[in-house]
Amino acid sequence: MGFFDLHEPEDGQDRFFLYAMIVLPFFATGSYLFDALYHYEYDSKDRTYEGLLSTIVIVFAYLQYCAPIRSRKALTLYYVLLCMVKEAASIVYLLSYIRAHDVFKIVCYICFLIIDLFFTAALIHCRVINNYESHIVVENKHLFHFISRLEVILTIFIPVYMNVKFSSLTRYTIAHFLLFDFFSDSYARFQGIWIKSAIYLFVIITTVSVATEWLYFNDQTIIYEEISYVAEVIANALCDSIIILQFFPFHFKTQFVQNIFRNALLFKKQLNEVNLSTSIGESTKIDIAQNIDTKIDERTHTKISEVF
Repeated sequence: MGFFDLHEPEDGQDRFFLYAMIVLPFFATGSYLFDALYHYEYDSKDRTYEGLLSTIVIVFAYLQYCAPIRSRKALTLYYVLLCMVKEAASIVYLLSYIRAHDVFKIVCYICFLIIDLFFTAALIHCRVINNYESHIVVENKHLFHFISRLEVILTIFIPVYMNVKFSSLTRYTIAHFLLFDFFSDSYARFQGIWIKSAIYLFVIITTVSVATEWLYFNDQTIIYEEISYVAEVIANALCDSIIILQFFPFHFKTQFVQNIFRNALLFKKQLNEVNLSTSIGESTKIDIAQNIDTKIDERTHTKISEVF
């Protein structure tokens, strides 16, 4: 499929969607870098824009895990470039907080840097070295679902980002909220304690992050902001872990196995119905024969009585 050597589109996908899967992560990480540079250059008290664009689109950066690139060299280059852009953005934010002597934010962004490095290394290990297939498949409908949910969420968040009283940078909370909704669609196919524990913890930690962020917006209490950031770092690590775990077959029931199991259940049900109908037919025949024998005996007994 052209220059990128893409996989052929599957059900629920088309060629335009496959190219979008490649471009959107770059757009998301590029917006993250733009917002980081904006924050670094215009670090003033009266700014009304901080991280809004990247907060909206950062969810699309996670589409890289199922990038439909067939060439291993091209896929490696793709992951490395995305990692470099995202790491550059985190470094810019880190420099901003080093300049501001904010130790807590410095530690948080160092954690983000480490998590992103491990995530990229794990993606290269799974997709490039071992050529694992993704078990959580992204389709056109998921992309439109993300966009429709963003419209609702942003009606709540945009006033916060435009308020000069608040200092809100690029946050992953919206992306995490959309992603655990996306992961939940495949929960029936999860197997094993690790991936199920990760999804439950991911949901809980994301909820804590969102709740404490709103408490901070209302009360302006620093402890709420710090809890929100710590929860966001943990949720980011858990989200990456779920994406990596789903590559391994023993963490995920394949659709092929599910189809076999479903067909086996259907066959068993049909067999039971056939056996039931057969047994009913046989019992009916036996009842008819018994009725005939009974009537013959009654008639014979009646005739004998008439003779005597």
